[in-house]
Amino acid sequence: MQAKDLSQERQKLLVPLNIYSGAYALIPPPVPRRLDLGKEGWNEIARAHKALNLLEEVSGRLPNPDFITRTWDRREAVRSSQIEGTQSEVDDLLAYEATGSDEGMPQDVRVTKNYVVALEKGLGKVRELGVVAIDCGLIKEIHATLMENVEYNGTPGEFRESQNWIGGGGNIYNARFVPPPPARLQECMDDLENILQYRAPEDEQLVPSILTRMAIAHVQFESIHPFLDGNGRVGRILLPLMLVAEGYPPVYLAGYLKSNQQEYYDTLLGVQLRDRWADWVRFFALGVESAVQESIKTGLALERVLGKWQTTIGGLGLRSDSILHKFPELLISSPVLTAKRAMNDLNTSFPSVSAALSKLVNIGMLSMKEEGSKRNRVFIAHEVIDILNMPVDA
Repeated sequence: MQAKDLSQERQKLLVPLNIYSGAYALIPPPVPRRLDLGKEGWNEIARAHKALNLLEEVSGRLPNPDFITRTWDRREAVRSSQIEGTQSEVDDLLAYEATGSDEGMPQDVRVTKNYVVALEKGLGKVRELGVVAIDCGLIKEIHATLMENVEYNGTPGEFRESQNWIGGGGNIYNARFVPPPPARLQECMDDLENILQYRAPEDEQLVPSILTRMAIAHVQFESIHPFLDGNGRVGRILLPLMLVAEGYPPVYLAGYLKSNQQEYYDTLLGVQLRDRWADWVRFFALGVESAVQESIKTGLALERVLGKWQTTIGGLGLRSDSILHKFPELLISSPVLTAKRAMNDLNTSFPSVSAALSKLVNIGMLSMKEEGSKRNRVFIAHEVIDILNMPVDA
């Protein structure tokens, strides 16, 4: 990051780094309250809000959106982790979740599993406490969860105590961006809380929309980069938390960001170095539209599969209290499972579950992934997995 790469206003925010002679870090300016996006930018924001309202409407029509949301959470965890270089897929994660064992778990799957736990922990806090839950304490808790039992050079859940930089390999002088030194982190994070929780000044006349605040908050968090690693994942987890705090369904952007990864990095950097907010907000708003469309498409596809399965089982002439009637909804939320997992989730006996799973394999709803003890054989609902693995633009 060279001074010549920055706008004149941003150059004023550079501070020298004594431990790296001739190197500078950038202190992000205070969170902006207004943005000049131009007509096109504001039109994109309006379209994204319209899409968000449509998702809220469609989610309200789904028979049990919580079952579907669970699968969305796991797909987001996989995609967001893949942005950082992991190779695990949705069925890898679900298979280890189904067995309930970490034994032999590859590092990439562990990273992704930690993401699920961190995301669900954050969503739980926000649903319980509202927007006040999104503070530095929660951010640290999310980070600590992400870094549990994975390689990390710092202290999980604590802001860094050494300088970091983005890009340039091991050479700070070739970095794309150098965030604030450790001594300035807390003041920057305190300012970030203002937009995460949105504390409006008394003289605020134009309240920024939730999507504008999300776009601003993501740039600000990435510019602060408060941890030695895991910043991208923490930053992406904060986005659905902000939406849920406002009463919306979560929208997951990792698929769009992964498909447009270079533009993601470049538009972020454009704000960081040159205050090019319009390009970033347009990119972000298009991402929200894309993510909403994908969520609706996925939700409706899963709803169709659920209906088909219920019809199939209904045509078997079973008693109304047969355990088989409970499997369609269970498989939508847990498309990879074991007999032991199903027994616990459905609160029934092993013989009943085992017989039901065999029947579901026979009628083609499930396939068995691998042999093993009867309680730990892994069964897969491929129709659900195929939906979750659809490319973003499919």
